Amino acid sequence: MTLEESESDVGAFLAVFAALLLDNVLRLDETVGTVTDYVMATKPSRDLVVTLQSFDRLKQEFEALGEALTRYAEAHNAAPLNAEEHSQLQDSVIAGITVADLKDRLLSRLQVDLADMPLPVISAEQAAEVGVDVVY
Repeated sequence: MTLEESESDVGAFLAVFAALLLDNVLRLDETVGTVTDYVMATKPSRDLVVTLQSFDRLKQEFEALGEALTRYAEAHNAAPLNAEEHSQLQDSVIAGITVADLKDRLLSRLQVDLADMPLPVISAEQAAEVGVDVVY
């Protein structure tokens, strides 16, 4: 496999990953809408409304990540990049993220050596669910 083919594969992978992420955002939005309709049929508690707002925030963050991946993939596929152009592309993609907290978290993780980045702590119950598809 040549470097050009490898670069093309990376760009195609990123584009597909971004598309799937944005598809999941649409499904999340539909699910949250349905839950909101059920909840609003009764007088919801403040805590429940705050929880629904958290879902909306997650949707916004997933959207922002999906859009950033899409922009990166499109630019990556457009032409081979040298190191300086690659760095400028990354800066441009990150600058385009409109969710400030997400942008800050992304920048802080990019500054850390990826090999030293700790994995998020998950419970045994969450670990058991990883890779399990639920069909309704």
